[in-house]
Amino acid sequence: MKLLMYGVNRDTVSSDDIHKYSLTRASRREHLHDIHAFDGVSEVVLLVTENRNEYYLYVDEKDFKHGDLLRYLSQYTDKMLEEVILETYSKFNEDVVRHLLNLSSNVETAEQHSYEPVDIIDQALMDAVEEKTAGPVLQMLFKNAVDFSLDLCEKESIRPLLQGNVPRAVRSIRSMLEPSGDHHYCVIGNEDLTNQIIKHFSGSDFGSLTVLYRNEQTERSVEELKRWLAITNQQNRIKLIHLVDSSQFLYRLAKADALLIGTCENHNCISEELLQDMFEMRPTAKNQLIFDFSTAQDETVFSRYASLTYKHIEDEAKKQYDTETMESAQTAFEELISVATGQYMNRYNEIQECEQFPALKKLQPIKEMASAEK
Repeated sequence: MKLLMYGVNRDTVSSDDIHKYSLTRASRREHLHDIHAFDGVSEVVLLVTENRNEYYLYVDEKDFKHGDLLRYLSQYTDKMLEEVILETYSKFNEDVVRHLLNLSSNVETAEQHSYEPVDIIDQALMDAVEEKTAGPVLQMLFKNAVDFSLDLCEKESIRPLLQGNVPRAVRSIRSMLEPSGDHHYCVIGNEDLTNQIIKHFSGSDFGSLTVLYRNEQTERSVEELKRWLAITNQQNRIKLIHLVDSSQFLYRLAKADALLIGTCENHNCISEELLQDMFEMRPTAKNQLIFDFSTAQDETVFSRYASLTYKHIEDEAKKQYDTETMESAQTAFEELISVATGQYMNRYNEIQECEQFPALKKLQPIKEMASAEK
C-alpha cells in the first residue's frame, strides 16, 4: 500500500486554463466517488482551494494505475492527456505527509512558501468522511495536519514565521486571559477567521462559546465549528457552543472573559447603553477582553471602564526580524516538519504490518457521525 498525492495549482497551470480544473460542490462529490472506485484505490480525500486541487490517495500499488487518474482529469478538463501530465505534480509516502504539513502550517514569511487556512484542511477531510471515501490512514493524516497547525502557535522558536492575523490574535488573547480556570468566549460576526481562532482555545480550559446570530451564514459557521469538534474527537465540547439571538446575548456577554468582533461586522455593535446594561446585570466586577477585527466599532466606549481591555488586530503589529533570526526560525520549522512527518510514518508503517490497527479505533466515531447525519 502507498500514499499518493496528485495536484494542480496556479503555478503549474496557465491562467487561461486554470478554470478548466474548477470543481463545484457537486463535482467534488462526483470526483471523490469516481476515483474511489478506481482499481487499487482504498481511500481518497480531495483538497480544493482557490489556489489548488489536490487528490490524496491511499492505494494498493499492485492494482492502481496512475494513468487512470490522469485520463480522468483529461476527460474532465477536455484537455489533451499530454497537457494534463505536464500540469500535474505528484508525491508519494513521506513526501505527501511533509507537503500537507507545510500546506497547513500558516507559515507566511518563509521564502516561496504557500499555505492554506486550517479550515480548508478540515473541510477536505469532513467532505471525504461524509462521502465515505476516507478511511483510517487519510483520516489520521489530515487530523495530524490540523493538530500540527494549531500547535505551531505555541512554538516560540518559529514565532518570527507566524505573523498572520490568526497567530498574532491567538498569542495576544492568550497572554491577556487568566492562565487557569475555564474561559468563556463571545463572538459577534462569526466567520472563518473567528472559527480558526476559537479552535486554538478549544482545549481543557474551554468553558463555553456564545455566538450572536446575525444571519444564515452565522448558523453555517457555527455548524462548521461543531463538525470540526466532532472530527477532532472533541464531541464533549459541542454542548458548550451556543447560538443565541440579541435577547439572550446580554447575559452571555456579562459572563464572557473575551469578546471577539469579526471582520464582517460593519456597524458599531457594542454601545455605551449595552455596556451599562451588562454591568447592571453582573453584581461583581470582571476583567474582560474585547478583541476587534472590524473597522466599525467605536473603541472610546470602553475607555471609561477599568475592567475592560480593548484590543484591535492592528494594535498587534507585525514584527521585523533580522536575517539570522529568520533563518534560525526556518531551521526550527523544518525540524518540526521532519519530526511530525516521522511520527506519522511510524504509525503508517504499523498499518502496513497488520490487518487491524487498534490505535485508530478512536477515529471510528467520525464515521458513525457521518452516517448519522446522512
